[in-house]
Amino acid sequence: MSGRSTVGAQPLMPEMLNSSARRGRLTPGPARAPAPRPHLARDAGAVRATPHDLLTFLEAHLNPAAAPPAPAPALRAVRVPVLRRGLTHRHVHTVAWFRHPTDGGPMYFHSGATLGQRAFLGFRPDTGTALAAVCTRRFRAHDPFLATAYALLAEERLDPPGADGTGRAGTGQP
Repeated sequence: MSGRSTVGAQPLMPEMLNSSARRGRLTPGPARAPAPRPHLARDAGAVRATPHDLLTFLEAHLNPAAAPPAPAPALRAVRVPVLRRGLTHRHVHTVAWFRHPTDGGPMYFHSGATLGQRAFLGFRPDTGTALAAVCTRRFRAHDPFLATAYALLAEERLDPPGADGTGRAGTGQP
């Protein structure tokens, strides 16, 4: 033996090894994933914005005709449905937004979260309403934040917390 490792009939070259093997870990199998480092987490969509920035963004979506000529076509294009799913295809998605029906027309919204941060953005062209809701809290399954923001935008009445005996915000009444 020449002291060189081989794969099949070819010599094992350093670039063929995973990073763990190059550092001296020669056990077979895939390399372990590095430990998560929360301090390196990026904002949702790698977007950092103030509440004022978020409302300015939503105002542009409310009235694409008033936007500068360059972004106006894109602001209109993100309202076009690209996916319908669910029973009777009632769940509609655009490239950037979820779209739900209301009595006056469609409502567009999107929500997201990172470690300890939550956000809800939405707008209703029929009423000229935009809502940017942000909070500093971690995700919990029955947290009323999203339901409350959605109900505000949809102009639904929320039952007070605990009305259903659970201590959570209600699902809303039209």
